[in-house]
Amino acid sequence: MVKNNLSIFLVTLLAVALCSSNGNPTMRGRKYNGGWCVPDTGASEHDMQAFLDYGCSQYSCAEILPGGSCFEPDLLMAHTAWLLDLYYRKGGVCKEGLGFITTSNPSHGTCTFP
Repeated sequence: MVKNNLSIFLVTLLAVALCSSNGNPTMRGRKYNGGWCVPDTGASEHDMQAFLDYGCSQYSCAEILPGGSCFEPDLLMAHTAWLLDLYYRKGGVCKEGLGFITTSNPSHGTCTFP
């Protein structure tokens, strides 16, 4: 089941990256105006982990912890996607240099992005 969820998530994230505005720098750092904020395919693991550490000190990350609806797949990029979108909705900005806005809903399995 985990492999299946992982495959679905990775294919979905790849499709989002390929079909989105990733190449459009005006979409990075943009204020909230709909869509979803997801990790840029070029985001480093170090930057994603630092963002998770900071973000989870500011917001509840229960959904991406074991037992949470967005824990699986247990991947840094998947957890970063969930937190980036929460940060985007609460703070109003998609974190420049880490995320970009897409119009493709990144929800998967039991994990629903608002």
